[in-house]
Amino acid sequence: MTSDAFAPVTPATSGDLERFSAAYGTFRWCSCMRWRLRSTPFNDAGKDGRVAALADRVDRAEPVGVLAYDDGEAVGWCSIAPRESYAAVLASRVIPQVPGERVWSVVCFFVAARARRQGLRGRLLEAACQYAAESGAALVEAYPSPNGRSYRYMGTRELYHAAGFEDVPVPDGSRPVMRRPAGPRPRYQ
Repeated sequence: MTSDAFAPVTPATSGDLERFSAAYGTFRWCSCMRWRLRSTPFNDAGKDGRVAALADRVDRAEPVGVLAYDDGEAVGWCSIAPRESYAAVLASRVIPQVPGERVWSVVCFFVAARARRQGLRGRLLEAACQYAAESGAALVEAYPSPNGRSYRYMGTRELYHAAGFEDVPVPDGSRPVMRRPAGPRPRYQ
């Protein structure tokens, strides 16, 4: 990759998201609605309905995520938005609701094959945390894969630890929850 640029998805950048979605069928299948919709509405929507639901949120200027660019082309995605916008996270029996106000959640990464293994997810996470802070978030929360294999699209503990996230105590049998202040990476890390 020759250069990094990051931008939140807004009505002005919606065309970039659509091109990114059209280029990557795996992303398009879910359209990052898995955690935004509970199971039944997610399944009922089908692929086209999920694409439309994400586009509708963007058209309404709701926060949905950040794109990473290489030479003007979107090559990466981080889903980050206020925690309350993720209905399936709030309804989850395995993701505990840790108290806090102005919490934004990171629930998904997607990086194009040509941009993988170059540290882009870490830089994308930093850009997402900065976007959250600029949008009024106090904390950024993540739910990494507990075993490092399934749900890797949600990020790994190693990724979050490297970005200054810390484990939050959760009940036994719960999904890990990690947090850090929104904004630039804490200096003490």
